[in-house]
Amino acid sequence: MSSVRRFVEDDVPQVADLHRRVFRTAAPTTAGWMEAYRQYFSEVFLNNPPGDGALTSLVCEEGPGKIVGFLGLMPRRMVFDGRPVLMAVCSQFAVDPGSRGQAGLRMLKRCLEGPQDLSITDEAGDSTRKIWEWCGGATALPYSIDWIRPLRPARLAVTVLARRKALAPLARASVPVAWVVDALATGLAGSPFRLSPPRGSREDLDEAMLFARLPEFAADRSLRPDYDDRSVKWLLERAAELKGHGRLRKVLVRDEEREIAGWYLYHVDRDGLGEVVQIAARAHAVHRVLDHLWEDAARQGAIALSGRLEPAFAQELSERCCLFYRRGRWTLIHSKKPELLHAIQRGDAFLTRLEGEWCLRFR
Repeated sequence: MSSVRRFVEDDVPQVADLHRRVFRTAAPTTAGWMEAYRQYFSEVFLNNPPGDGALTSLVCEEGPGKIVGFLGLMPRRMVFDGRPVLMAVCSQFAVDPGSRGQAGLRMLKRCLEGPQDLSITDEAGDSTRKIWEWCGGATALPYSIDWIRPLRPARLAVTVLARRKALAPLARASVPVAWVVDALATGLAGSPFRLSPPRGSREDLDEAMLFARLPEFAADRSLRPDYDDRSVKWLLERAAELKGHGRLRKVLVRDEEREIAGWYLYHVDRDGLGEVVQIAARAHAVHRVLDHLWEDAARQGAIALSGRLEPAFAQELSERCCLFYRRGRWTLIHSKKPELLHAIQRGDAFLTRLEGEWCLRFR
């Protein structure tokens, strides 16, 4: 008979091995893998700044001391129509392959019965979606869609081909042609891939500015984050430390009168693929902020940018040549308060990757 309890520091070795096997993050012979896991679980799920004991991560035991499941929980302070809301971000849902079924179900049910007003996970696979909906949760379709904006379309096509082993030789042979095609596509007048210098200016965005101005820029959404200075610092540090994504760019955009139009955060990896973590913009300045984002990313060597759809920006993203698709990850929600669910389902929430699982990844 399995049982569910809170995750404690002594559980790290077993949970680390479980996570490694389920998500295939490292071979048991990889040097330092256990120490990396100790640091990760301590920083993210045991001693994180938002934690106050109200929410704790969970493990599932099968028999005396044998851990077969883990569910990480991260508290997030939110505001809904001026009222405080406690949100639980569920992440790193791992169950031993030999115990799938009841172990995962027990952990999730225990989680959803917690003191939080709202539970969310935004990088869920199909199997997690089934369990989540069986437990009374719902899929938030507006936040389950991704967008991609090609900046160097021919090189993007070559990069996609190169990831298929059988087509890799063709991709390598096509590189010189791709450079020529991109030069034409980005240089011809009237081309949708031509990037003209946008109006206004941009500068580095620091954590103090983001913390001070986020309430203003998220005020048009019913549900928004309620960060303090420590949690903002922690989130940005976590986002910057993620390996394999490239350096985190944090940029503030100003208009011609030096008023703040918005900002954006994104990574560009070594293949030139950019991932947007957060966009904030005044309603009348979304186009301006996006134009700065495209141009800045191109200057950083990006061949494409992608991100999760912010419903409030759907029209502007479409008008700026973005393609919408589903990458295979679901955003799932659960709450006993229908008004919270309705706000998310109608896209009336400021829920970027910074508020979700992005910063909770192992690597």
